[in-house]
Amino acid sequence: MKIKYAYAVIAIGIVLGVFGFVRSGAVLISIGASANAYLRFQRSKKKRKIELAIPLALALTLFVVALTLPHGK
Repeated sequence: MKIKYAYAVIAIGIVLGVFGFVRSGAVLISIGASANAYLRFQRSKKKRKIELAIPLALALTLFVVALTLPHGK
């Protein structure tokens, strides 16, 4: 997966969120953000694990919040 696709998934998630599909948008944003963090970690020359762990933790938290929304579409 290229980083362009990760940005495209994030953009689609934002558009879905704007039009009322909050749960689907949040899931797509979290998937795109985690892919973006992983791909940037793979490209970097200095591999510090904290630079991967924090963005993945944030994306995972967003994913969990999206799944627990009471009336999300």
